[in-house]
Amino acid sequence: MKIYNIIVFSLLLCCTGCLKEEKESLPVRIQMIFPEELQQVDKSGVNVKLFNTITGLTYNVVTDASGVAVSNVEYGFYEAIAQKKYHVGSEVRVVNGRIENMILTPENGDNKDFYSMNLISAVLPQLVIKEIYYAGCLDDMGNNYNKDTYISIYNNSSEEASLDSLCIGCVNPLTSAGKSTFVKEDGSLMDQLPLAYLAWQVPSGSAKVLKPGEEVIIAINAVNHAQRAGNSVNLAVADYAFWDSDLTKEEVPAPGVVPLYKFWKEGTSTAFSVSQTGPAMILFKIKGTNAAEFAGNPDNLMKDPAKPNVNTRYLMIPSDWVVDGVECVISQTQANKRLTTNVDAGFIFIENRNQGLAVVRKVESIEGGRVVYMDTNNSSEDFEIKSASLKQ
Repeated sequence: MKIYNIIVFSLLLCCTGCLKEEKESLPVRIQMIFPEELQQVDKSGVNVKLFNTITGLTYNVVTDASGVAVSNVEYGFYEAIAQKKYHVGSEVRVVNGRIENMILTPENGDNKDFYSMNLISAVLPQLVIKEIYYAGCLDDMGNNYNKDTYISIYNNSSEEASLDSLCIGCVNPLTSAGKSTFVKEDGSLMDQLPLAYLAWQVPSGSAKVLKPGEEVIIAINAVNHAQRAGNSVNLAVADYAFWDSDLTKEEVPAPGVVPLYKFWKEGTSTAFSVSQTGPAMILFKIKGTNAAEFAGNPDNLMKDPAKPNVNTRYLMIPSDWVVDGVECVISQTQANKRLTTNVDAGFIFIENRNQGLAVVRKVESIEGGRVVYMDTNNSSEDFEIKSASLKQ
């Protein structure tokens, strides 16, 4: 009899747990809406990630043949991102989609279990951002040292790639602490990305041609920082520097390092600012005109829509001009997007700053001795946190 009572009690506990789980979760279906140029592709196998923006709980599912992803998720506040690569003729295309502010709670009157996600298609570029080292390290006295920021640009293709006319900048806001105010009426990000304060271009006469698997290093201060902080890096070996003679807080580059061409400056900036808590950086190429003429046209400049009385203007870059972009944010819970889905559908962050860590692309494969890095236009999937590659 005692054994019988124990069994009944166990069954009751089990059923109670089942009822609790049923009460606190619901099935969610997400229909992928493919772009016109990819209507005929296989719609199954699209990777969809649902993550709780409060707890970090993550669900990974894939679509069926009809392009629908189904998952049973706990109540909470979610975002969903999707991505898949397709080979279309000679091109490699990637599709990405994103849904923000999915409120899946019993108290939400608008709660629903079916969503549609518009997928955006992009041709993968030759040149990618392989690494951004922005979070600093500690000097020999244990103090924060953050003058040693650099970015690596890599030829991820099997053909030569020229850096000629390649431009670089940071998108506003400089950190992900607050939401961007450069939005459409529906609250989604504008199709033009607002660059903050300074924009740079590789000088035509000094533009390198990268062989497959080659990279260049671009430094904020192109000097040997390892001589000042043993945990830092030697940026005297950099190829290019974010440097101009009217920027007083940036150091003169070491011999042999080529200064980039500063083709736009707003206000009284004295240095190129790359946030130590997480920059949104883009590579882009200007179309139809040269960089100086584009930046000099007031139609391409815009004030912050939320601050119409502030005179600061931002250089607006069409998102389809972007060659590559990486969204670095403060944390999982402070991950307000600045880059549109066609540029970067996800984000990456460094939790422990001043530890000599960088965001670095994951290796996808090795082809004939050449490293091919992951590139799905989704930094959540493409990047990982590692020691800066230039550390001695």
